[in-house]
Amino acid sequence: MPSATILNYLVNKARLWRANGSTKVSVAVNIFWLALAWLFLPLESKPFTAYRAAFQEFYPQINPHAPKTLDCVRWLSQTLFLICFRTSVRKGWLRLSISWAVNKIAAALTRLGDWVGHYGALALDGNHKSFETIDKKGEELSRPIKLTLLWILGGLAAALAVLCITQPFNIQGQVVFLSVMLLSALALRKIKARLTLMLLFVISMVVSGRYLWWRCTSTLNTDSAMGIFLSCLLLAAELYAFVVMVLGYFQVCWVLDRKPYPMPNDQALWPHVDIFIPTYNESLDVVKPTVFAALNLQWPADKLHVYILDDGSRPHFEEFAKQVGAGYIKREEHNHAKAGNINHAMTVTNGEFVTIFDCDHVPSSDFLVKTMGWLIKDPNIALVQTPHHFYSPDPFEKNLHLDRTMPIENSLFHDFIQKGNDTWNATMFCGSSAVMRRKALEEVGGIAVETVTEDAHTSLKLNRKGWSSAFIDLPLASGLSTETLAAHIGQRIRWARGMIQIFRLDNPFLGKGLSLPQRLCFFNAMFHFFHGLPRLIFLVAPLPYMFANVYVIYATAAAIFAYVLPHMIHSALTNQILQRGYRYPFLSGVYETVLSWYILLPTTVALIFPHKGKFNVTAKGGTIGEKYLDWPVSRPYLILIGLNMIGLLIGFYKAFFDPNPEYLTLAINMGWIAYNLMILGASMAVAVEEVQKHQFPRIHCKIDVNICDEEDANYKATMTQYSQSEVRLSLSGCEKVWKKGESIRLLMIYKEKYYCFKTTVLSAEPGNVLELSLCFDDYETEKAFNRCTFSREGMWVPEKVNVDDRMLTGFLKLGSLSWYGYKSMIEFLPGKLQIVPKVLSWCLTFAPRKPARALNSNTL
Repeated sequence: MPSATILNYLVNKARLWRANGSTKVSVAVNIFWLALAWLFLPLESKPFTAYRAAFQEFYPQINPHAPKTLDCVRWLSQTLFLICFRTSVRKGWLRLSISWAVNKIAAALTRLGDWVGHYGALALDGNHKSFETIDKKGEELSRPIKLTLLWILGGLAAALAVLCITQPFNIQGQVVFLSVMLLSALALRKIKARLTLMLLFVISMVVSGRYLWWRCTSTLNTDSAMGIFLSCLLLAAELYAFVVMVLGYFQVCWVLDRKPYPMPNDQALWPHVDIFIPTYNESLDVVKPTVFAALNLQWPADKLHVYILDDGSRPHFEEFAKQVGAGYIKREEHNHAKAGNINHAMTVTNGEFVTIFDCDHVPSSDFLVKTMGWLIKDPNIALVQTPHHFYSPDPFEKNLHLDRTMPIENSLFHDFIQKGNDTWNATMFCGSSAVMRRKALEEVGGIAVETVTEDAHTSLKLNRKGWSSAFIDLPLASGLSTETLAAHIGQRIRWARGMIQIFRLDNPFLGKGLSLPQRLCFFNAMFHFFHGLPRLIFLVAPLPYMFANVYVIYATAAAIFAYVLPHMIHSALTNQILQRGYRYPFLSGVYETVLSWYILLPTTVALIFPHKGKFNVTAKGGTIGEKYLDWPVSRPYLILIGLNMIGLLIGFYKAFFDPNPEYLTLAINMGWIAYNLMILGASMAVAVEEVQKHQFPRIHCKIDVNICDEEDANYKATMTQYSQSEVRLSLSGCEKVWKKGESIRLLMIYKEKYYCFKTTVLSAEPGNVLELSLCFDDYETEKAFNRCTFSREGMWVPEKVNVDDRMLTGFLKLGSLSWYGYKSMIEFLPGKLQIVPKVLSWCLTFAPRKPARALNSNTL
């Protein structure tokens, strides 16, 4: 190409770059390199012409229309990467071959498992068409027969477990034994029956028991006082985890899935019910939906008595109660917080039954007709509890961006463990969404006031007096979650302190009135809140070896692999099967890590001084204006991250520079540290508070409605979200252009009754989506809207959705949450440290990136 043409090309490029914003220095530097390229390379040739045409695809980090000063460095690193990437594509057959082999092996194992499950179910039940019949036959057994079978099977399992746990094996024998256990577990998990689930419990306990027996008898480090202390500390944490695991298996080995008992046809037999809605400092906007929903309950009006228990003694609450037709109760002495408030209300009311709702827990209209049946049928039942569900996302859901179809943090207890408690007649009162027999409450002196978890303590007292309890696994009310992680931690600190207070003041293993299963169920609920110290021990356990060459498990790497890995695999496998649908894999570690530091001191103080501590009200109904990382709350996680990071760096140093590195030991400890860092990274992600712009959380729904505009034209729509003040509608086939501020009537039909509500258009989004602001003329209209939405029958029953909760999926999810946590740490660095993410972002621009399309031999 002629020199004049090249010169003209370079001048035009320089003008274009300057016009697009490149600095003079950037233009000069890049023109220099471009001129050299034209001088030494045949850029006008066909291969280079194709290369130049695809430049932006191959170099996504470089803007060819406005280059930067150091783009030459970016070009060089990306070019080297492209050469490697091109080579790797040619060798992709190896990766594809490995992937094909893994898929074939997985498919074969799945077919083998299905075959075992098919014929296992046939052998147990004689019916290969439905595995569920095995469980249904178990449900048909009477309670005494169930308990007898469980005790017989439990006794045999315990004897077998002790024999297997204490039997000495060498390493080879241990590997063979555990291989048989693993194959048995993989086969049994395909048979959906109670018996096989209990066999999985036995296998898990045997494998973990062998591990702990080995730990106690062969692995304590007695070389130094520090070694003895640290190895015993880790062993104590492992023993704690084993006890919690075994008690958990016991609680849910045969869950009772109790259904609502039908009410008598004659409403004259229906009793009087007092509805208590205690409140202290919550706003009226938080309380109103609950009061309206309570007034909308399907119950004879002359037998339904709704009371606002206002411990704040606020005049506007009293005026509100008067206007809507609810009772209003206040007291002179505000002692014993919520428990004292309820106990005072019991002295001025006389309903045969008492229903308690936290002031933000909104019941559906069928709450009483679904719960009262058991209390009428069985005069010995003192308590019917329903699960706690929440229509606003909790900090874990919100900050981790979890899909609402995934089981939430409290789902394991409220939706599953409570059913196991019901099996053993140990259902726990949870403070709200429950019905209680007044006679039973009066017999135990009302709601317990000795501890700050008055609900659980009250249920313990009722069981001690011989009263029964029941749990109905049907969401009949829903409330507001805590808005921030700090508020969530404060709530859980109170729960932890209160449960340890009960452990000290009214220990379930002491005193009369409880059966052994009841004692175990209540004890496990309390023992769980000691997890603070064990979890912290697990998070720092690999560090003594890294920092000071102190072995916390004094054994060879081969022995650790032979004992530790099977213990971890079996417990994870059994819990994944057991908790499927109630707890997502690997998130338990995140939940405990978030709380462990904060509950450690309160539980320790409560254990030593059980009378210390007071009831704290959890704030509800707030907004978050902008996204931020709560650095004060996350300080403990930062300390632990720092320690583990240092430990990991020391591990790399030892691996490369230590004259006699113990590679297997280093690999085990570094793998442990890496997993801890994943858990801690996800914990940091929980501290990243997302924006919450709506004062009133929006509830997802699918309700057919109609709307009428100012010209009385009628349009069909679907309500997809609603709150106390707004609704969101989806219209199909509507060509009308909606204007902001336009008046619209919202028409709804519920239980063959027509309702009309005034609204105005807030916004009209593409795709015929309308945001409307509700305009209520009076409380009666607002109550009617509540009847059609919040308290609508069946409103809180979630739609069943299949969630991919495989172990691998859960592990990858943990990895993505951890990455988000560490990325957020950099993004939200405070003050002058903000320069760090900018520098890192700038450095990352030099990193090579995968091109938009793969290179092949015909590309250039």
